[in-house]
Amino acid sequence: METMITVLCDNSISKSGFVGEHGFSILIKNADKKYLFDTGPGMSLPLNLKTLNNDLDGLSAIFLSHGHYDHTGGLKWVIQQVGRVEVTAHPAIFARHMLLDPENRIEPFHYIGCPYTQEELEDLGAIFNFIDHTEEISPGLWFVAGIDRNPRQLPKDTRLVLPNEKGFAPDPMEDDASLLMETDSGPVLILGCAHSGVLNILDHIKEKMGIGKLHAILGGTHLMFYGPEYIARAINKFEEFSVDLVAVSHCTGMQGVIELSKHFAARFMVASAGSVLDF
Repeated sequence: METMITVLCDNSISKSGFVGEHGFSILIKNADKKYLFDTGPGMSLPLNLKTLNNDLDGLSAIFLSHGHYDHTGGLKWVIQQVGRVEVTAHPAIFARHMLLDPENRIEPFHYIGCPYTQEELEDLGAIFNFIDHTEEISPGLWFVAGIDRNPRQLPKDTRLVLPNEKGFAPDPMEDDASLLMETDSGPVLILGCAHSGVLNILDHIKEKMGIGKLHAILGGTHLMFYGPEYIARAINKFEEFSVDLVAVSHCTGMQGVIELSKHFAARFMVASAGSVLDF
């Protein structure tokens, strides 16, 4: 049963004709099922679908990795196209995610969460399925959430904050989620931004799900917020899982791309907008 994953939104493009945009979205086709994982900020999704001569007809479900605008901004457009559709996400998906920008003296705190409310999306046809733990949501497809987090393995992105009664506090990004999909080639781990820490996510699927071998790791790894020592640890951990393909996107960062490319060579690719992967 072939699984095809098409990158619809990423910071970079795979070839001319596509639009790059800061964010992430992929389309998954598996047998008679069609899933969307994240929706990017909103501009590139319809344009890149058109370039691919693709559409969202028959979309089975939408999965969201977390509530940042660059992963949820296209959600309203998608629901307007498909009508009633289940949207699986962590219950904290609508948290008031903020970004601290100290260089902006006029407005140092920016809202970077989902541009839409739960109510307006439901009015358009969204049926929310909130899950705060790891659960098999379809045969061979797991929503991976609620993992234990070793603080030494978390990305050091101090810009992310949440408002509270005292002002602002570090945003724990508790709504971070990933997908684990069984394919003919083996299990594929799909990351949105890996705010939980890619090493924590890998520890979780090994210790809680009994998975010690991955065919592929795909998506945003957030390695841009780590130093070179952590990137080396990530490479070692990927090798522990005997990964056949490392296909990174979005928030991996240039240093991470360079080091991963040097190490994995033919087993590495940048999963840019327009990329199509068959498993």
